[in-house]
Amino acid sequence: MITAAKLPTFLYDESMLDPTRKRQGCLQGYYLKRVFRHIFTGPSSAISANAHKGNKAPKGNKAPKGRMHGMTSPLPRAIAYAAVQAYFQLSSATQWRQQIEDFDLVLFYDRVVDMFEGNPNGQWVEETLIHWKS
Repeated sequence: MITAAKLPTFLYDESMLDPTRKRQGCLQGYYLKRVFRHIFTGPSSAISANAHKGNKAPKGNKAPKGRMHGMTSPLPRAIAYAAVQAYFQLSSATQWRQQIEDFDLVLFYDRVVDMFEGNPNGQWVEETLIHWKS
């Protein structure tokens, strides 16, 4: 059984995995970043190979949600929101709901937020947010 206490593998950058450091690479997964970009910087930036390098991707019709909300860099709660959306997309659920089989999306969101806010000045938080800005 997968629960919100056990984090899904799509959250991890597998090239960074280290059995001695369980959080190493966590919340830096390729798919998670694409979902985040799709939501907050626009669909075209999610597929643009150079989106993370500041190169301009083709423009869409609407302003990205990140710009609409004045977000200038990835925020922990936005990353948690993207993680929930990514989980839902990968699930077998056909409509939105809080519980997908044994997995509670609200608890999952709270767990991701707590990883950031539980020790906001911790090394993992700083490294993760720096990684998101690059």
